[in-house]
Amino acid sequence: MILLEARDLTCRFGPKEAVKGLDLSLSEGDLVGLIGPDGAGKTTTFRMLIGLQKPSGGAVVRHLDRQGVSYVPQTFSLAPELTVAENLQFQAGLFGLPDPAPRIRRLLESVDLASFRDRPSGALSGGMKQKLSLCTALLTEPRLLLLDEPTTGVDPVSRREFWELLHAVHDEGVAILFSTPYMDEAEYAHRMLLMHEGRVLQEGDRASFRRGLPGLMFRLVSARRREVQAALAALAPLDLFAEGEVLRVRFPDQDPAPLLARLSALPGVEQVRLAETSVEDVFLHALVEAGGAHG
Repeated sequence: MILLEARDLTCRFGPKEAVKGLDLSLSEGDLVGLIGPDGAGKTTTFRMLIGLQKPSGGAVVRHLDRQGVSYVPQTFSLAPELTVAENLQFQAGLFGLPDPAPRIRRLLESVDLASFRDRPSGALSGGMKQKLSLCTALLTEPRLLLLDEPTTGVDPVSRREFWELLHAVHDEGVAILFSTPYMDEAEYAHRMLLMHEGRVLQEGDRASFRRGLPGLMFRLVSARRREVQAALAALAPLDLFAEGEVLRVRFPDQDPAPLLARLSALPGVEQVRLAETSVEDVFLHALVEAGGAHG
């Protein structure tokens, strides 16, 4: 069953087009990631989907009542002076939920916040604040959960714990749409939309992305990146991406052994190995195809 649809969704702020003709359909059981860097249009998209921003064009069709969809914004939006329990009780009152105490208790226990119920929310760590925001979003037992960059600014351990919670929520039947700038988090999604400058460049799952980017991918490490990059370019690769001392280069399908030997022999190459095509490789390739740049 379809829960929410966006059709040719567009948003303009003066001459700037923040979102350009976005199409999106969310159904029961979905776990969808909106992937892209800052300024890609992810937050504007979420605000239109939830009704906080009026689209300049297109339409959002929600097949849910008001309590059927919940939204966790990128920044912590609960009252910092209220305790954890008070914030949840206040939010439950806004929704008119009868006898919310048992559900509040279960939610706090499920995210290991029960022992912090009397702590002011503003005194929580970043990871704890996100857990509290998640509890607030789940108060109404929504069927669709929208999370805008839920782990930005959260330490790696808390990020992993938060994703364990999200997987548990999804396993209980809640459809999820999340946004993230982190390519490793993109791997959690069953379906991904790669977004850049307001446009969706590519949509699919990991398997379809890899099928769409065939060939042999190699990962090289070198402190002499520029020199190695020039030598690699002379070999006419399909793609060449570099960040720091790491270079990823893609060649057409062929016997990998001679190519591996040739790459290992390049002056300045310290390590080289075959690598799996990643979501980041797909995204960077899509950027090049769209006319973007990457150093």
